[in-house]
Amino acid sequence: MFSKKLFNLIFALALVPLLSLPSPASAKSMDDLEIWTEIYPPYNFKGNGKLKGISVDLMVLMLRTVNSKLTREDIKLAPWARGYRSVLNKKNNVLFSTTRTKEREKHFKWVGPITTTTVSVFARKDNNIKIQSIEDITKYRIGVVIDDIGEQLLVTAGVPLIKLDRIGGTDVIRQSIRKMNKSRIDLFCYEESAAKWTIKKNGFNPSDYEVVYILKKGELYYTFNKKTPDAVLQKLQNALDELKKDGSYQKILDKYLE
Repeated sequence: MFSKKLFNLIFALALVPLLSLPSPASAKSMDDLEIWTEIYPPYNFKGNGKLKGISVDLMVLMLRTVNSKLTREDIKLAPWARGYRSVLNKKNNVLFSTTRTKEREKHFKWVGPITTTTVSVFARKDNNIKIQSIEDITKYRIGVVIDDIGEQLLVTAGVPLIKLDRIGGTDVIRQSIRKMNKSRIDLFCYEESAAKWTIKKNGFNPSDYEVVYILKKGELYYTFNKKTPDAVLQKLQNALDELKKDGSYQKILDKYLE
């Protein structure tokens, strides 16, 4: 007959494989994620009928790594303001790419960083606009995206709302560049790499525009509603960390930033 100690040892070893498997609740929560993004190249954009970009491709690999059933086709494209409000108010909602700031910290949970980011103010070179401070910015009409980090930084710094030309939709950068070209706005505030990428890819002459002021340097993250289970976030964070270690992350960066 088995001794009691031997029986307990065999029973404990039999449990090990079961304990290593994700719990049904955890797996279900992962597949219940509702994922939002906007047109924000080179991080997230639509090309040849499908979503792509640094943050999109990285999210797809992360989901695959954690064995989620969610795919590229489950990522929803919407204006920034809609996605922002969804992740603010609905459990298991995710939004990217989001600049992490002190003001936003308490409202969300985070996975990342995806990459570094710079929020800048652009002008046409031929307008010869010089900006030395936030006070200088208030002399001009500034294009911003509704609920975007650029708008939030300007408002926090004290720029009057009446000076802001607030733009919504999924094609905000091209709209703003066209408005600047027609002198309907003087400045445009947005993430620097995204603005420069769009200028280059849409037939505008990059030499016509310049950065006249830098509002903030920071990092981009995946943003989650506060009620999203911590276990889900930890699995995705571990997946992202692993992709950075094995070279997959760098390959994605090289693909879009060449």
